[in-house]
Amino acid sequence: MFGIPAGLPWHLADEVYVPTNCNEEFHWVLAVVVLKERHIKVYDSMSSSRTNRKLCAKIQKLSTMLPKYLESSGFFEQKDRTNWSVLESYQGKNKSHSFEVIHVTGIAQQASNSLLYFLIDDIPCSDYGVFVATYAEFLSDGLQIPSDGIISQSLRLRYALLL
Repeated sequence: MFGIPAGLPWHLADEVYVPTNCNEEFHWVLAVVVLKERHIKVYDSMSSSRTNRKLCAKIQKLSTMLPKYLESSGFFEQKDRTNWSVLESYQGKNKSHSFEVIHVTGIAQQASNSLLYFLIDDIPCSDYGVFVATYAEFLSDGLQIPSDGIISQSLRLRYALLL
């Protein structure tokens, strides 16, 4: 697994992590663009059908827009690391063909009581960002995201200490 550090060209990465705000409020998910497989994997800490409908619209736009951006930026012509035309996931598809969206299941979810917003210095907050950061940390370390056991309060303290 090779994520993309800021400032490097996309053609040097296998995956690109995109924190995505789904409903213009506090709900964030992690979208992982897996370039060689032509997928966008969506990691959502609150997977409900209502949320997925709103989420699908944002991620579907990304899946449609992304190939057009890659084509116009000359991404597919960069073959020093990967010859995109020989990859199975790119064969039989034109360059502007949408990426497949996969909603990842079986991952740790927020506890129902953590869906309530809390205040930090009178600013409303939620645990979405903590889960997005945790998912990204697990994935960038090459680990599977556990199906449970993520304690958001402990992670908030840990990330605060790191800052």
